[in-house]
Amino acid sequence: MQLSAVITAAAPKQRHLLHQTLAKADAQLETVAQFAMNLLMPEGREPLVDRLAIIIPKGDTSLFEHLQNVTLIEQDEPTGYIQALYQARDFVGNSPFLHLVGDHFYMANDGPSWTLVQSLIDTFKRETTTVSAVQPTRESLLPYFGAVGGSPRPSPNSQPLYLVDTVIEKPTPTEAEQRLIVSGLRAGHYLCFFGMHIFTPSLMQLLDESPTALPTLSAALQILAQREPVLATILPGTRFDLGARYGILQAQLALALKGPDREEILALILELMAR
Repeated sequence: MQLSAVITAAAPKQRHLLHQTLAKADAQLETVAQFAMNLLMPEGREPLVDRLAIIIPKGDTSLFEHLQNVTLIEQDEPTGYIQALYQARDFVGNSPFLHLVGDHFYMANDGPSWTLVQSLIDTFKRETTTVSAVQPTRESLLPYFGAVGGSPRPSPNSQPLYLVDTVIEKPTPTEAEQRLIVSGLRAGHYLCFFGMHIFTPSLMQLLDESPTALPTLSAALQILAQREPVLATILPGTRFDLGARYGILQAQLALALKGPDREEILALILELMAR
C-alpha cells in the first residue's frame, strides 16, 4: 500500500513550533521537525510512509531546506487545516494519506513514539476506511480541539475503536453533552482529535466538489461520515498541543519524567514548589 504523509504547519503559531527544540529521554536535543522526520522516515528500520510533504507559510522555504527528501508546499494564506490539506491535492493524488498537525508532539505510553503511527496504520489496513486518532479529553479543553461522537465498535485488540456519527469543531460543553457523549468514557470527558489521521481518497474528492465551502476539517469529516464509515481510535499514548498555554512545558516535563533523569526532575519540581 502506497501511503503519503502530510504535515500541516502553515498557521502563524506553527511556523516556529515545528522548530521548537525538545530534549529526548537520552538528553539529546531534537526539534519537532526532526522528530517528525525520524518518526516517518527513520534510519535503521523500514519507513512508515513512502514520502512526506510539509505545508508551510509562503516565503518560509529557507527555514526547511535542511530537511532531506521532503516536499515543501507553500500556502498563501493560513486559512485552516482543511485548506492547508487541500494544498497537497496533487501530492497525494488518489491514494490514502497520513495527516499530522505541526503543533503537536506525540509520546507513546510504552516504547518509541513511531509505534503510535504504526498502530494507526495497522488499523487503517485492517478497516480500509478513514480513521482518526482521538484522546479522551476533559471538558475544559474542548475549546482547543475538534471532537467526535459515535458508538463503540468491536476491535481485534485492546485498542478502543468507534464508528463516528458526529464531528464538531471546538464544541461548547453544552453541545458536547448533548451530542458527543460516548459510552465508556469518564464523566466530563470527550473524544477529541489526537492530531493524527489517515484519510481515504474520498476526502480530497469531497474537497474537489467545493474547495472553499468547508471551513474546517471537522466539517469535512462530518460530511464524509455520512457517505462512508469514518472510525476513531484511542492510541496508547499522549498528544501535547505545543501551541496551548504551557504546552511546550508539559511536553518537556513528560519527556523528562519518562527518561533516566526522572528522580532529578521530580526533585527540582519539589524544590520549586517549596520556595
